[in-house]
Amino acid sequence: MKITLQFVVAGLTAFATVQAASLETRWGSKKPSHPSKSPKSKNIDTTILNYALTLEYLEAFFYAQALEKFDEAAFEAEGYAPFVRQRIEEVANTEAVHVATLKSVLGKKATKECQYSFPYNTVTEFLGLSAAIEGVGVSAYIGAAPLITSKAYLEVAAQIVTVEARHQATISEFLGQDGVAEIFDTPLDFSQVYSIASAFITSCPKSNPSLPVQQFPALTIEEASPMPGDEITFDFTALKSRKCKTNFAHFLNGLSDIVVQLDSDNKVTVPEGLAGRTYVVITNRRALSDANTVAGPAFFEVSQPDATA
Repeated sequence: MKITLQFVVAGLTAFATVQAASLETRWGSKKPSHPSKSPKSKNIDTTILNYALTLEYLEAFFYAQALEKFDEAAFEAEGYAPFVRQRIEEVANTEAVHVATLKSVLGKKATKECQYSFPYNTVTEFLGLSAAIEGVGVSAYIGAAPLITSKAYLEVAAQIVTVEARHQATISEFLGQDGVAEIFDTPLDFSQVYSIASAFITSCPKSNPSLPVQQFPALTIEEASPMPGDEITFDFTALKSRKCKTNFAHFLNGLSDIVVQLDSDNKVTVPEGLAGRTYVVITNRRALSDANTVAGPAFFEVSQPDATA
């Protein structure tokens, strides 16, 4: 049986709650800069590359651990052809090279690897989580790219993000999903990515440089496999300082930010025009910013009709 993205997201949200920890514990002793402001300093490129390296460390460990846990027989026992594990080995090798490349570029300024924990027990759960992590990685690179000032560093980031996108598409196809559903990939900012990735990070060396991030409260979509036109319900606990009578759901999909006001029961109708991976962020103002964010991101997959059906 193939796992659904909604199963992965539900598990991810629950796991994030269990793994919640302070920023000081995860990222070191220094407090992060204000999340609503883009980091501005002479070392912005170093900060961004360490942000990318943090994600690459996570991915490299994730794949190495899974390959150690699941041999060829484990993949075949769940109905996957032998080439599926071979492709995962290729992905694992790629992620290891990405880590080595970024460490080489950063030199002595490179952040160190953290400790991780991932919520999967089967090959199928691993692949579902893999597709989710790869998609977030693509969004992270796209969101950070406009802030990079060095053309050489931007070229390195571009060379990595295209490969990450191919990873995501390939693994989605293994799960029976459309690997090319999106017309444009969706950018996410530092704190939005961190709020997802932090679910897997249990601790980091105190010597690691701080990152300009904030962890937002978890956001859950109660209905499975929502589609445009469906009514969905959000579950979240807002920070006390950001509680508001009126909240808004931002559906982020490619170039679009479709804003819908939540009703008193935190329900909305999924807007039309969405395709593929869609992120949702809840804010207490109509404008989307880290300063206005109440919870999220959550994400779901809008499937495309099968042309052969």
